[in-house]
Amino acid sequence: MIRAYAALIGIVLVAVGLLGFVSNPIVGDGNALFLTGTMHNIVHLATGALALAIAFVLPANQQVNGVFGLGILYAVIFVALIVSPNLFGILSYPVNVADQLLHLGLAVVSIGLAWMARSGMYTSATA
Repeated sequence: MIRAYAALIGIVLVAVGLLGFVSNPIVGDGNALFLTGTMHNIVHLATGALALAIAFVLPANQQVNGVFGLGILYAVIFVALIVSPNLFGILSYPVNVADQLLHLGLAVVSIGLAWMARSGMYTSATA
C-alpha cells in the first residue's frame, strides 16, 4: 500500500511539474486553476522524483519512513506558504487556495498513511 501510494504521488507530481511548462487551464501561469511558475514546476518535479525514489529505491521496511518524511516536507511547505505566499520571492506567482489545499491534503494523507502503517493497521511491506 505504501509503495503504491508513493508511486502514484510520484507519477502525479512529475506529471503536474511537466504540465506546468505547457499552456493549459489546470496548471501554469495566467488563468490556470493552480498557479505555478518555473521554480514551482521544478519543485513538483523534484518532489515527484523523491516520491518515486521512495517507492522504487528504498527497501520496503523504509518506505513508511519515506512517506512520513514526504508528508512532513509538504506540511512545512504548507506552513511556509501561509507565512509567505510567494515563498519570500522564490516563486513567480503566489500560491492560491486550491494549491494550498493540495499541499495540506498531501501532507495529511501521507502522514496518516505512514502512521497507520506504523501502528499495524495494514501491512506496508506488501504492494
